[in-house]
Amino acid sequence: MKSRLAALAVLTVVVLAGVAYGVNYLWDKRFGPTSASAADCTLAQQLIDRAQTPPTDAAAAEKWAQEIRQIRYTQMVDQGISTQVGWYVQWQTIKATGAPERPREGQLEEIYELAAGHCDDSGVELRIPRITF
Repeated sequence: MKSRLAALAVLTVVVLAGVAYGVNYLWDKRFGPTSASAADCTLAQQLIDRAQTPPTDAAAAEKWAQEIRQIRYTQMVDQGISTQVGWYVQWQTIKATGAPERPREGQLEEIYELAAGHCDDSGVELRIPRITF
């Protein structure tokens, strides 16, 4: 009797683990980051690298950010990675110009994770330097 109960308990755990894995997989496919191409991820890395030296003058910084935005809008296909690069550039610009805005708690970490997630299947590993305020 005890062995039947133990076998049933093990079977139940295995079935529940399989269901949880399946639900997690489907959730990630539906709501997780999109799969960006290698070309988009390479361009994203180039723009992130470029974002390391924003101008400190507000007018020059706005023009600089506009140039990056134009590249994103005209050359990137995947809007998910484009959006994350845009947020990254925006926060780098804010930091460089000394504007008073600050990201909400966890926002920068979310940008890093989502950007990297978009490029998981591309063969390109994004290197995203952390922004500290």
